Amino acid sequence: MKRIVTFVLMLTMIVSGTAVLSGCGDTEKNITVVVREQGSGTREAFDKVVTDGEHFLEEKDADGKKVYNTTTDAVEYTKTGNVLTAVASDKNAIGYISYGSVNDTINVIKVNGVAPSEATVLDGTYKIQRPFVVMTKKGLELTPITADFMNYIKSGNTEQHAQDAGCIFLSDPAKRANEGDTPIEVVNFEKSETLPEGGKIVVRGSTSMEQFINNVAKGYADLYGVSAEDIFDIQLEGSSVGRSAVEDDTTGNVIGLSSAAVDQDDIDSFNACLDAVAVIVNKENTAITDLTLNELYDIFSGKIKKFSELNK
Repeated sequence: MKRIVTFVLMLTMIVSGTAVLSGCGDTEKNITVVVREQGSGTREAFDKVVTDGEHFLEEKDADGKKVYNTTTDAVEYTKTGNVLTAVASDKNAIGYISYGSVNDTINVIKVNGVAPSEATVLDGTYKIQRPFVVMTKKGLELTPITADFMNYIKSGNTEQHAQDAGCIFLSDPAKRANEGDTPIEVVNFEKSETLPEGGKIVVRGSTSMEQFINNVAKGYADLYGVSAEDIFDIQLEGSSVGRSAVEDDTTGNVIGLSSAAVDQDDIDSFNACLDAVAVIVNKENTAITDLTLNELYDIFSGKIKKFSELNK
């Protein structure tokens, strides 16, 4: 009799849509959608790819104004680390971060059956990806130390720094430039006899590029036998902040970082690396391992509110 009652109860739950997916937390609680702030390069890369086939999470209206289709219930954070922590502490959360920032506190899921990796980013099969862009103000003479450091960033010395940061160094001159622009070659860096003058180099921009730029700054400083803190002022608060800092530069000592493509008439830029945007869920959520772009759109737009609504 007990077995019959249990079977009837489970059948009722399945029919009513209240059955809990094993390893998926409490699927009758709403999904916690965790996103980056508007203007974040990570969010732009995610929003411009995730689609239901008709709309994207970020698109433009007839007047050219940006429209965001992300649910108003989403929790926004301005830093990669905050997104990581939020998802790691909430069984029902889903978010996205730079692939280079992934650690063992969360699970990374596949998108359209493809996991993010160096190979799948380079061959284009992992669709949610973006460049790591380094920027300076066009037409403004850089201070000697800033110009020297830019030569270092554009050199082959950066390859190991990129690998250590979990991103993919770009050696193809065509891919280092915006489409249709003059290719940007990988240069050979020649160290000066002494550290060039010019005061501190100001670096502003993408939080996703933190590990990369810290590695590069330390590598450059080590060549001259000084501490990175002595020659760099690094404060990262988002790609839009990096672009604004470069636009406002009047002294030639500002370098901006963007984790989304930059094509502005007043900015010189080059794509130093490629990075995947990894979709992440809580460590205990072992049922959700692969989502389509359509399913991601439905979740992040608020159409799907519970993991139990997915046909998994």
